[in-house]
Amino acid sequence: MSDQPKLAGRGRLMSMFLFVVIAVSAIGYLVGLSDGVPRPDGVSERSPTDVAETSAVDASGKVIPAVSYAEIPATPMGPTVAYQAKPVALSDQLAYDLFKKIEPSEADKLDSSRIRSSRRAYNGAPPIIPHAVEHTSDAACYACHGGGVRLDGMKASVMSHAYLANCVQCHSPPPPTPFQDVPHDVDNHFVGLAAPQAGKRAYPGAPPTIPHSQWMRESCNACHGGPNGWAGMESTHPWRTNCTQCHAPSAILDQAIPAKTIPMLPPLDVVVN
Repeated sequence: MSDQPKLAGRGRLMSMFLFVVIAVSAIGYLVGLSDGVPRPDGVSERSPTDVAETSAVDASGKVIPAVSYAEIPATPMGPTVAYQAKPVALSDQLAYDLFKKIEPSEADKLDSSRIRSSRRAYNGAPPIIPHAVEHTSDAACYACHGGGVRLDGMKASVMSHAYLANCVQCHSPPPPTPFQDVPHDVDNHFVGLAAPQAGKRAYPGAPPTIPHSQWMRESCNACHGGPNGWAGMESTHPWRTNCTQCHAPSAILDQAIPAKTIPMLPPLDVVVN
């Protein structure tokens, strides 16, 4: 049997298929021209050159009129157009007057010294952590103690040293919740030096010396300045930024060099004409 009838039938089917495709395309083209350019829902009817409303958002919130390059940073757009990032201060974050007259109280100083001593095994030891630290991290410690946060009537002490990544390496946390009632006191007969009450002065009215070591206490304002300093220990001149310019540190307390071997310059030979 010859294959010509089969080939002729396939040719007719292909011709009909191409005719239908061309017809549908032509009809779609004509319909598109009659309906105009299709617009999605929410397209603004305002002209992009309408300067009076170029920075306004369309009522539907979907399309924004064209704006100039200078207006782009201030033009809200996108799905988060309703959200405006505004800095919100935590409650109880009081403004600090740097030039406010400060008169430290001796009673507040003794009370602050008592609290500080209760959190240390001995004078100069790292303070313990007086609150739970479970399910937290060193980043959380720094978030509050990096600058001193006031929240709900409490304030976080400011770090007196540079940032270190492992807080509990020096600062002992309280026992975990299941072991808080278990006695954990260790018998220890070590007696450290008494905490100093004030620095010595070369003469009445002279700046007092620093009565403690500067090791891990590089930031003087952590205790003596700012709104989060210890009561009674505040500096009366917090606007001064170089404390050691007037307050001399101790070479003995800093374990730098023995006080009796401080090198001195040789006497100067003065020639009188």
